Amino acid sequence: MPILSAVALLAAMVLWQPPAASRRLRSQAPTRRPDSRIGLVPGLVTAMLGAVAVGWVVDSARGAVLGLALGASASVAVWTLAHAAGASRRNHTRDEVARGCSELAALLRAGHAPVRALQLVADGVPVFSEPAAHALVGGDLIAALQRVAERPGCHGLRGLAGAWRIAERTGASMTSSLDDLAVQLSAERELRRTVDTELAASRLTGRLLGFLPVVGLGLGYVVGGDPVGYLLGSVPGLACLGVGISLAVAGVVWTEKLADRAGELP
Repeated sequence: MPILSAVALLAAMVLWQPPAASRRLRSQAPTRRPDSRIGLVPGLVTAMLGAVAVGWVVDSARGAVLGLALGASASVAVWTLAHAAGASRRNHTRDEVARGCSELAALLRAGHAPVRALQLVADGVPVFSEPAAHALVGGDLIAALQRVAERPGCHGLRGLAGAWRIAERTGASMTSSLDDLAVQLSAERELRRTVDTELAASRLTGRLLGFLPVVGLGLGYVVGGDPVGYLLGSVPGLACLGVGISLAVAGVVWTEKLADRAGELP
């Protein structure tokens, strides 16, 4: 019976396709808040509930609790990996924005026209590609910069859009403004790296605490007990398994969210 529940969970995870829809939504509405993970959390919850339902059909209450344990564990693992990958992508994008602004200031200082300098930067920094394409066809460059700035890690482009607007209205050089912006973004990047390093221990602790119940099961066998048999073979055991896995999953998610909140910069 446990094998059937595990197979059902894997089938539900394979058939789940919300990420593709999520990508389509982000491409159609780039100003929408991107880090809300539209589609990921509902998809994981759906897969978990599917595992519970299949477990109930296969083995009544015991199958449902086992499906909850497997589904919740797999869901929080996928969510944690996706969460970490998203944070890594945002940090990489912030680095690109800071580097692009610095290169743009250097090109302007060397005598390049602003639009030409932006195109040269876009060749090496992909995040500048869309604004450069708008500028090349005569589109609204400032609006394009502000739109891209809404994406994860691209908020530094708001400063570039402001500097570009001032330069267009007054005819002033953007070089000094971009130099200041590049310095500010670099300092923010270093501060964020320091904060992430300080919070890494808290994140790791939360993940280890979520894994400790598995260690506890192993210790139960070491001392001669049968913890899995008790958990799956009695009503109190099933209750302990359901409550325990729910608390472990909630603890991991709560720790990640607290670390995210603590790592937010003003």
